[in-house]
Formats: sequence, structure tokens, C-alpha cells
Amino acid sequence: MKVKLKYRNVLDNDAKELSKIESHIFTMDNLKTNFKDEIRKESKKIFVCTIEKRKKNQRKFNTFIKNIYNLFSKTKNDLEININTYELIIGYAKVWTILDEIHIEQIGVIDTYRKQGIGEQLFLLCVKYSIESGSKKILLECRNSNKAAIYLYKKYLFKITSIRKNYYPYKNFREDAICFESPEIQKSFYKKLIYKKKN
Repeated sequence: MKVKLKYRNVLDNDAKELSKIESHIFTMDNLKTNFKDEIRKESKKIFVCTIEKRKKNQRKFNTFIKNIYNLFSKTKNDLEININTYELIIGYAKVWTILDEIHIEQIGVIDTYRKQGIGEQLFLLCVKYSIESGSKKILLECRNSNKAAIYLYKKYLFKITSIRKNYYPYKNFREDAICFESPEIQKSFYKKLIYKKKN
């Protein structure tokens, strides 16, 4: 069965779940972000990707309730029950606005749902946000070993500006960070790209 993905802005009650999945996504970084504070900052923006999950032991109860309702309803089978599912966050992107630049701080997807284009869609939400906020450039960095991310950023014309030696912790040693910068984000290339995908 194909999983239905939903992309949206973060909500206040997402903070606890984001803290939990951050430790699973960025296991080597030992991050402990206070998402409750991050969500409330005007300079920060967070997008999440969710899937719908079914609550355990809820189906039989909902069927029972629906049958009782239909016994007394003039129109049969007209009860729509939505309490048997909940949203599960499987990925997110976090950006930071500094003057006229956007810094993408994190883009991550949990292991099970990687290599499905979710990270790319979260990245494009960041680009769209940058365009609509009037920012000039996007800055970001990633691990030297993260070949998928490096390929993605180059695909969208980001250029390597520098390398930060021994920036990230990695097992018993440290790993370089590759720093990227976008071209002028308000150029027609990005606008056509984003709004073409939207339509």
C-alpha cells in the first residue's frame, strides 16, 4: 500500500516528536534541540513531512460505534470516523533567517522513508519559503560523506564555497563539512522550478 505523505508547517504540539526523531536521524551529532523554543522564534521556520498511522485496537471500536449510530440514523452509513488515525512525523527541515539570507540548519528523514524524494521536497519547501520571504541567498552545509545531499544541492545549482575541516563528529574521528551557497534565489530559474512543481 502506497503511503500518503503530507507536508505542512510545524505546529506547537510537534515539538516533542521532533526532539525524538532528531536523535534518530542525526545519531552521530548528539543534538538536543529545544524545538519548543525553536518553533516560537520569528527567525526560524520548520516544515514537516507526515504520514497517517492507524491507532492500535481502534478499528473494531470504530466499527461498533458506526453500527450503533446507523441503527438510529435515517441515512445509513453516513458517519465519517477519523479518530482512528494520527499523523506521524517522518522528516523535517529547519531554516534560520539572518538578514537577507536563509540558512538551512537541518533537513532529515528517518531511515525507513529515505530515498523516496522526501528530503528533496523538504528542501524545495525551504527554497519556496526563501523566495516568498524576499531572501537573496540560501546557505547550508552537510557532511562530506553525505553524497546524496551533495548531489541534491548541486542539482539545484548550489556551489561549494568552503570546507570546514573536522567539523562533524564521526565515530572515533571527525568529518569535514561541505559549505554550499545558492545563486541569487530570486532568479527566474528558481521561481519557474518551484511554481511549475506546485502546478
